[in-house]
Amino acid sequence: MNDQSEKNSVNLYDYLYVDLEKVISLYSQLTGGVVELIETQLEKGSAFEHKGSLDLKLFKYGAGGAKEEKEQDKITVKPHHALLQELEEKLSSSGYLLDLDRLGDGETLKDHNVRSSLKKVLCVKCKGRIVIEDYERMKSIGQAFPEIVKLISMSNIEAVKGTPEYQEFEAKMKELENVEGNRNQKSAGKQKAKRLQKELDEMLATFSDIDNVPQWILDGLGTWIDTFLPNITNIRVYPFPGQHDEHIFGRLDASNFTISDSTAFHFTYGSFPTEEFTMLGIITSVPLDEEETFVPLKEFEKEDLDDKESIENGFRGLFKGFEGFEAMIRTCRYPRVLVHPILIYRETSPCKT
Repeated sequence: MNDQSEKNSVNLYDYLYVDLEKVISLYSQLTGGVVELIETQLEKGSAFEHKGSLDLKLFKYGAGGAKEEKEQDKITVKPHHALLQELEEKLSSSGYLLDLDRLGDGETLKDHNVRSSLKKVLCVKCKGRIVIEDYERMKSIGQAFPEIVKLISMSNIEAVKGTPEYQEFEAKMKELENVEGNRNQKSAGKQKAKRLQKELDEMLATFSDIDNVPQWILDGLGTWIDTFLPNITNIRVYPFPGQHDEHIFGRLDASNFTISDSTAFHFTYGSFPTEEFTMLGIITSVPLDEEETFVPLKEFEKEDLDDKESIENGFRGLFKGFEGFEAMIRTCRYPRVLVHPILIYRETSPCKT
């Protein structure tokens, strides 16, 4: 590759996820301007002549002449790659973005200074292996799981029945069932055929013995997802190889995926993509490795509460109890960091030959 081609080469971005509303909001605040949208108008026209007719659209009478009707379709083209890259640059240059790739050697999410910086900035950028957790997809698979297991079991059985060994076994059984001779010989043949049939059934059972999940677990999974995780898809980014307890994660809005069909997305990229991706997100929670000092119900920790305070304490205490369940789902605990994802993409450089 010559010097000119290296100068003109650019990186390409495969965007998996773009929260365009957040992008435009942040960009407008940083620049003080409005993101321009490109609009294209297409006109469809028709001309005809009318004489002495009543125009019902305009409610006026026309004595004659030519009339032309036009219909306009407006196409709005949303800003994309250039805007997204410029937003990153402005967030970084303005001090609102912490790029984890630029941390010092040995610094990770457990570092006190790193967590202090995360609490001060608005956004974080990280690159690493990702995991996509689509709970609605998980629920759908759980509902179909018994039938899937049944299908696999039947497929295994039919495959065994097609083997020469099995067919030889069956032929032997038929031969024993139809053995000629006296009554004792026929009875002995049938008894031996039954024993062979039992052995065949036991053999088929081993081929179809696939562990199935109890139905109560599958039903409970569906209830849990419907209650705490309806329409939730999470992403987890692991920016530090070997530090599997340190990751940045957040909820993904289905409408912001560049591949709108979740089945197509999982078929294309998988729940555990092999390549590394970059995520930029607004920081929403940075838990510390210490006991929480913010206790909203502390105002009720006194004697002689009046009636109004007791009722309020009861209701708010009930909500606090339910928060324990939500905490198990939200799983935002040290050293993880929770974000509102804005961009998720894979960046590639041109190959040098």
